[in-house]
Amino acid sequence: MKGKWPADYMHNPNVNKPIEQIWDDIDGYSFEELYQDTKSLHKSITLVVPIPPLFYKGKFMKGALYTQAVDMLVEKFPHLKNIFNLCANSMFASYPWSEHADAYFTCYKNEAREEYYKNKYPHKKDIVCLPLQDADFLNEYFMAPVVGIPKTIDVICVSTPFPVKNLPVIAKALKIYEQKYGKRLKVVYGIGQRCTKKREDGSLDYSELGDYGKNELIKVDEIFEGRTREYIQFEPYLEYKTLPEYYTASKCAVLGSLIEGKNRFISEALSADTPVICFKDFNKYARGDYPVFFGNSGEYVPEFEPESLADTIHKVISNPWDYEPRKNYLMHYGRRNFANIIVDNLPYYRDNLPDYEKGRLMDNIWFDIACRDNYGISYYDFLYDKKCSIMNVAGIDNILKLIKYYYQKFGYTWEYGDTNPFE
Repeated sequence: MKGKWPADYMHNPNVNKPIEQIWDDIDGYSFEELYQDTKSLHKSITLVVPIPPLFYKGKFMKGALYTQAVDMLVEKFPHLKNIFNLCANSMFASYPWSEHADAYFTCYKNEAREEYYKNKYPHKKDIVCLPLQDADFLNEYFMAPVVGIPKTIDVICVSTPFPVKNLPVIAKALKIYEQKYGKRLKVVYGIGQRCTKKREDGSLDYSELGDYGKNELIKVDEIFEGRTREYIQFEPYLEYKTLPEYYTASKCAVLGSLIEGKNRFISEALSADTPVICFKDFNKYARGDYPVFFGNSGEYVPEFEPESLADTIHKVISNPWDYEPRKNYLMHYGRRNFANIIVDNLPYYRDNLPDYEKGRLMDNIWFDIACRDNYGISYYDFLYDKKCSIMNVAGIDNILKLIKYYYQKFGYTWEYGDTNPFE
């Protein structure tokens, strides 16, 4: 299947089609295809093991892993299905395309959409739909507020400059804010493009950026009449280790997209206790009634237009004590909740985990003892990166090492030596 990016949804919040056709349009694209079929991107494929496989006192229990390359890996390593429950990740608001997965990351819980999908594809009726995506597998202890940092940034955005992010709408909102409220906001925008450079005067040199992003930045320069650096402090790349400081220093985090995946930036901001602002129409067709964030974690912009965004920014930064993003985030997300959602939704664990109790995987004594017996660390330490090389890896070479490790640990023959079967 050749995917088609749903470009008509990037800038239009009200698509005039039946909802079933809209779901089909969204499901018509998955990053699985791009990562699996493009060898140059094999170095960027990820594989994460939130639930380790365990063998303890004669009992074996499968683990769970997620990746955007389930089918590619299973075709070469069929015994993966004996060791793990496989969760497919489309990296978009679409349902994954995998034919070998046991579960799909669907971003949100939308029962009407799931029913439609399984009626359309009856051979997938037993696939478990998990309201998760890789953006939810966030280390909430690392991505946390930093003590002693004052709020010196009004608006932060960590997002590519690509058209789906609607950067020109944000730029227009900043101009309107200055005109309407008599203040020029301090805005930091990390675009995640190492090919761009900061000039000595603070402006951004994006001449080496491809046209897909360059054209959006040209629009921004036109909006600000060549004075962009006075309104937006563009940063070519914000290192991950510095993000908690940036979020802590920010009064709000703004996302301009209407459609994409779950969005890691939102999760990071919430976990760092920074209120989030996004359009109420963000992923609305994929979400249904499911929220982008829970409780008083931020605000939805009522209309997809710049003045509405400007007004919402003013509301949030003028009333900082009205929001409790980290409190709400920890109630629903972070790695503890991520693991519980997988275990509580896959019938396999309810049937096979000794002393199973809903929502209490971290308290399960058998599970924790078995994890220490198998890997030499507690499950808490496993989940929070104490042995990252067997839990969270990127790039096909590291993935092959990880699969080989689990194959040999649980008695399956490794047939490839040190070769890469995908070359």
